[in-house]
Amino acid sequence: MLGDSHTNAVFRAFSSKEQKLKIKYMKIYRISKIKNGKKFGDIEFSSALRKIRRLKSKDYVFSMVGGNQYAIFSTIQHPVPFDFFYGGSSIIEHDRDVELIPERVIRTHLTSGVHGRDGVTLQALRKATSAQLYHILPPPPKIDSDYILNNHETHFSNAEIGSLGVSPPALRLRTWQMQNEILSTLCNKLGIGIMVPPAQSCTGEGFLRTEYYANDATHANRRYGDLILRQIEDIVS
Repeated sequence: MLGDSHTNAVFRAFSSKEQKLKIKYMKIYRISKIKNGKKFGDIEFSSALRKIRRLKSKDYVFSMVGGNQYAIFSTIQHPVPFDFFYGGSSIIEHDRDVELIPERVIRTHLTSGVHGRDGVTLQALRKATSAQLYHILPPPPKIDSDYILNNHETHFSNAEIGSLGVSPPALRLRTWQMQNEILSTLCNKLGIGIMVPPAQSCTGEGFLRTEYYANDATHANRRYGDLILRQIEDIVS
């Protein structure tokens, strides 16, 4: 497994002694990056590519790269409140007027971000290996805006989430859904399989269930990682 911060949940789950897994051998790497002046991760991307080049067609590579473009775009309340239609959904009720943005504008913005960052990485992974390659979509957004406001990551503080507040939950959900559609279309073109969030981790509306919250705005916890490992077992077996 290769990815960014979302790999933490799976790493913690795989390392837990509570796990009883059929998978006996699995390496989980977080790709090295610099954030806020600090280095995160344990493998350079070039080294990761060299590792997966040695794999055979019977092997598996699981990607958890990126996935948070939707959160950067839709977590903090914009000074000019906005919303958009997507997939036949209606505009949510607001206590003030909102700017209605055409869907194509949101789609163009997200597509540019996904293709320009995650897309480049996914294409490099696909070209580097003959192994079976799957991309794991990011966990759903959290419905609890107060939780996000009180448990957000540092870069949201730098963007003044405390003074601007948190965007409406339905906006976060629609943006996440559109991002996943764009990612899935890209993966299909590249010949990469898709793993969707485990059904039991989602509410009826599609948000992440509270028992799978990590202590921040966007990530899931070890219990969610457990569910991802079960999905991987199903694929491998």
